[in-house]
Amino acid sequence: MKRINILWVLLNSLFLIVFNIMFFMLGDTPVTESKTPVSVWISYGFIHFAYLLFVATPLFVRKGKQNDDYGRPLYVVTSCYFIVELITGVTLILVAPETAKITIIIQSVLTAAFIAWLLIYLIANEHTVDNVKRHEVELQYVKEYSAKLQSVLQQITDRTAVKKVEGLYDLIHSSPIRSNTNARSLEQQVISEIERLESTVHQNEIEQIILIADKIHHLAEERNSQLKNNNI
Repeated sequence: MKRINILWVLLNSLFLIVFNIMFFMLGDTPVTESKTPVSVWISYGFIHFAYLLFVATPLFVRKGKQNDDYGRPLYVVTSCYFIVELITGVTLILVAPETAKITIIIQSVLTAAFIAWLLIYLIANEHTVDNVKRHEVELQYVKEYSAKLQSVLQQITDRTAVKKVEGLYDLIHSSPIRSNTNARSLEQQVISEIERLESTVHQNEIEQIILIADKIHHLAEERNSQLKNNNI
């Protein structure tokens, strides 16, 4: 185990060590009596459960470029639950109800509310991550392939071919970013033809460059028209 991991384990263990020392050593707690009510042990267990969930928060964070943005609200959820549980649990330990019924009810309601809050956030988080990924894919069509066409332009000297590719660059660069399932088929064709165009430019085949540019222009216009019609 790496040194940094050992240090984190020690840091995360501090609360449990201190809490358990206080729990078992303080003379005015019900734990020192010959028979501790079950209700005390229930609250004791829930406090540990809440803290372990707080420590394990990174395991719930969906990985992505905005990792910190996804993690911060989740830490708010788990830390709020831990703080509320600690206050509630310690209070119930000190009161030490003779029957476990009231403790079970309170702890169950509190935990259920937390789990519902956590699940709602995780579901929303999944939607956010999926939307970000989809936006990145959609942006790739406009941003990345506009850059490819700009690179192609720098390699062409024929005026007619230059005008064709310039018009194609303007069309792709100004295309709508938001896409849909139907338009993606056309986008794949455009991408395939742009890659073919790059290969043709290296071979300096002017007629082929013009033909491919016209084909890409047609496909790109059809893609944009389809998106426009779907938004009407």
